[in-house]
Amino acid sequence: MYMSIDKANANRSAENHIVINHLENINGMCTKTGLIKSLTRFYKSALEPTACKYTVHDSVPSTFVVLPNCNDAEYQSFLKHFNYLDKKLFRREKVPAKHCGDNIWLIKPAAMNQGKGIEIFRNDLAGMKKFLESKPQNSYWVVQKYIEKPLLYEGRKFDIRMWAVMTCKGEFYFYKHGYIRTSSDFYSLDSKTNYVHLTNNCLQQFGDKYGAFEEGNTIEFPIFKQYLKQKFPEYDIDLDKHIMGRIKDLMIDSYLAVKSELNPNKRKNCFELLGYDFLIDEDFRVWLIEVNTNPYLGVPNNFIKGLLPKMINDLLEIVLDPCIKPANPLPPRGIFPASYSVEIENQFELLYDEKRKINKRRSYAESIYPIAELIPVPPVAFPLNK
Repeated sequence: MYMSIDKANANRSAENHIVINHLENINGMCTKTGLIKSLTRFYKSALEPTACKYTVHDSVPSTFVVLPNCNDAEYQSFLKHFNYLDKKLFRREKVPAKHCGDNIWLIKPAAMNQGKGIEIFRNDLAGMKKFLESKPQNSYWVVQKYIEKPLLYEGRKFDIRMWAVMTCKGEFYFYKHGYIRTSSDFYSLDSKTNYVHLTNNCLQQFGDKYGAFEEGNTIEFPIFKQYLKQKFPEYDIDLDKHIMGRIKDLMIDSYLAVKSELNPNKRKNCFELLGYDFLIDEDFRVWLIEVNTNPYLGVPNNFIKGLLPKMINDLLEIVLDPCIKPANPLPPRGIFPASYSVEIENQFELLYDEKRKINKRRSYAESIYPIAELIPVPPVAFPLNK
């Protein structure tokens, strides 16, 4: 694809190059195996996270990239972690003990999204091994600790979908308006159905209870903010103050982990729209779940119907208008008459731009828990020779 586009662009002026909606070399961010490897490498090599003893397990749950033969070093490392939890030796696990009591793990295919191919195992090592050994021997699989105590919305699990865009100029933008994706049934660790545990819309839409609680299993941020205020008045929890800062940090980290590999041929007029998924646990800690290329842009309800055109318009203003001047440009933002339904400012916020020396990543020394009194107390130590 890229070769044919390069050939076509050879006969065009720089201002009239074909605009490409993908960047090369995004697998280090947009595959499950690539993301965990890139973040691990980044946190081990970058100066500030190393100085602050910040590791990949501060961003994502314990994760292992394994082969189906169950003989590789990564599988053996997972096996040690599994056995620690089976013996209730929680202090040896990076994930807080409250998320480890039932020893639940996920197995995910390396390069699929939308919840496809994910299996859940509850303290079932034999079942996990049988599942892996049935897969092609040259394939890679992600084994990840399940967060057992997530924050719930009206008794059901949810996650947060956010958009971001990377440009060929080395810019990384975050869209300020995301949304909440809810599950179709009440949360229970005893449930074996994915409709309880996985919140991807592409999966949930096939469930019998899809839309039973919210149209399209989706709620907007203002509704969620009100829920937090009413449900947890003692913490005065605020989405923007306590959650969004952490989400931005994790998004920036995922970009910094791969930015040197992106767009190796220095193509102009290309970009990548990304869909980020985050989980919040019951202590309001944010966990990065995955980063998706070609994010879902369906319209499950009227809220998304109104949000998507605004997001796409803001996106095109960043990635298309500088390349192809609009034939009928809109007035500068801020001077629209009141009858216009247009945001005063573009809602994409620039989080990182090396050329302009912009980096909004907060200090790695900042707590990953927004509410100090909810920081988990480490389990009692045990003899190292046990």
